[in-house]
Amino acid sequence: MENLLEIRGLSVDFQTSQGRMKALRNISFDLRKGRITGIVGESGSGKSSVLWSVMGLLAANSEITGGTIRYEGRDILRLSERARRALRGEEISVVFQDPMTSQAPLLTYGTQMRDLLYRRRRMSRSAKRKAAAEMLGKVGIPDPGYRLGRYPHEFSGGMRQRAGIAMALLTGPNLLLADEPTTALDVTMEAQIIELLRNLQRDSETTMAVVSHNLGLIAQLCDDVVVMYAGEVVETGTVSQIFHAPQHPYTRALLECDPARIPERVSRLPIIPGDLPDLIALPTGCIFAPRCGQAVAECRESAPPEVRRDETAMVRCWRSEQPASVPAAVITSPPRAPVAAQDSAAPLLEVSDLGVRFQIGSQLAAKLARRAPRGLDAVLDVSLRLRAGETLGLVGESGSGKSTLGRAILNLVPVTSGKVLFDGTEVQNMPERAFKPLRRNMAMMFQDPNGSLSPRKTVRALIAEPFQIHGEGGRNLDAEVERLADMVRLPKALLSRHPHQLSGGQARRVGVARALALSPRLLLADEPTAGLDVSVQGEVLNLMAGLQSSFNLGYLIITHNLPVVRHISDRIAIMYLGRIVEEGPTDAIFRECRHPYTASLLKGIAQPDPDQRQSGLGLAGEVPSLLNRPKGCDFVTRCPLAQPMCHQLKPAHQAEGTDRVFACHFPLSG
Repeated sequence: MENLLEIRGLSVDFQTSQGRMKALRNISFDLRKGRITGIVGESGSGKSSVLWSVMGLLAANSEITGGTIRYEGRDILRLSERARRALRGEEISVVFQDPMTSQAPLLTYGTQMRDLLYRRRRMSRSAKRKAAAEMLGKVGIPDPGYRLGRYPHEFSGGMRQRAGIAMALLTGPNLLLADEPTTALDVTMEAQIIELLRNLQRDSETTMAVVSHNLGLIAQLCDDVVVMYAGEVVETGTVSQIFHAPQHPYTRALLECDPARIPERVSRLPIIPGDLPDLIALPTGCIFAPRCGQAVAECRESAPPEVRRDETAMVRCWRSEQPASVPAAVITSPPRAPVAAQDSAAPLLEVSDLGVRFQIGSQLAAKLARRAPRGLDAVLDVSLRLRAGETLGLVGESGSGKSTLGRAILNLVPVTSGKVLFDGTEVQNMPERAFKPLRRNMAMMFQDPNGSLSPRKTVRALIAEPFQIHGEGGRNLDAEVERLADMVRLPKALLSRHPHQLSGGQARRVGVARALALSPRLLLADEPTAGLDVSVQGEVLNLMAGLQSSFNLGYLIITHNLPVVRHISDRIAIMYLGRIVEEGPTDAIFRECRHPYTASLLKGIAQPDPDQRQSGLGLAGEVPSLLNRPKGCDFVTRCPLAQPMCHQLKPAHQAEGTDRVFACHFPLSG
């Protein structure tokens, strides 16, 4: 098969204050025409650096020290800057990881897409607008002509990502590069983006390269796979070869760490021990040897040879032909036992009929118009109970009200109706002065660890901050910080660093240390694994499980990662449009869910198995506007099983046994 792009011996260095970092070393692989190639590996493996080398968008402190990148026979690295600009966008385009930072917030989509066609001088303004509207329609955005006049902040996360794909495809490129296209999207949006990319590739025969640490995405979408580790390609092959017969211990370890591939609930998730090597002072021998359970003396002394399996499949390993004697990742514990029900024990947290309403528009204008002020019900009639030592997973699509509910529980947003009881004390809308003594017992881990940490403070100062805020500066803060660092297994050498110098997993550990500083009894974790590699996910969740066991903490985990929540939660509550539509024990819900929305979420999980590719979307459409709730069931506009009654009457919550609750007129049967 003919290659569209051929990379040979690519090496890239970055000059840093600590020295010269060899980010890419002798990278070689091909992108075959009309196929989708996935590039996988942990953060820091160099995946994105390969894409930016192709696009000519490397940072100013970079230097390409060797190699070639041939696109249709032309070496991109030897082209003039003018020729590379002509190539970018027209023939090679890119979908960026974060549409909110890659799309201009002050320009409408119509303006941004028209600007992309600036080289089409003979194309009229109206023709450009028509082409933009047609492309938005192709990527599944409803009413595309109207949407061209909207701004990025007026789109949901999934729609922004669709718009980014439309912008990348507008010029009709031959090669599309996608950098983590589904990061931070919920399972429904992820399924839709996978289906969209698959259909676009089939219809236009565009060659694609997709960078991701999401193995489910790679299995569902890609034809070929390149596995990278610490700046090197360690294995290549077809998606079936990589997922069904991996040869390199690192590839096997990545697959073993994926929670979606573990059929039974476990008390500890598998991890890859150790950390990525220092790319300034590289070790001798195989780059993966320090973390490899199969390494022998030869692996630590000499770089492994390139072993060819066939024309396109390759592995760099001394022991690739030896059968695996031990698991590549740390072995998991036996299946975890659920927390025993303690009906006689008072719950640590009890939420009853909670409502959070945000005012929309001016109150003065409403008075002048003699009407009630408009409001948006972000949380409506929510009831939950959580006991000490128990983990409750709160699951739902983006915009379903999960984070707002968490903030309401912590008294960070005003509650409109209902009650929040913490250890028997009513805390909703409590004045801050009265609530502050309780806040030390109710901690929160924020979704973006770096965004929630002051960039000006060192890790030591950040961990000490809760003691100072709550008037406990008289303690030996250095000793307390080091105790907490040991508790979360954060190396003491990192205490002098600033947040931008930490990896995602390290920043997450700092967040855990801050949350646990004052020995809370309740911890709310908002997307604790968002954007993390599978092995780092395991490290963070194992840490939280160990701390829960030691200190009898109650966890409320807010997430859309269903494979993760299955392993860490004792019970699950499913939210849709601000309401709880189903709640019950984790195993029971995964085995026999009752609500069609829950079933759609479970169906939408991207399975890390290319033989189990999903046909069609897990759930069509997007969450309706909270300003325009359906008259009957909130889910009726997207439910595949809706009946006339569902359009007229809102379903009441039904109890099944002592531990199952759901709200559906026609529940699914076991």
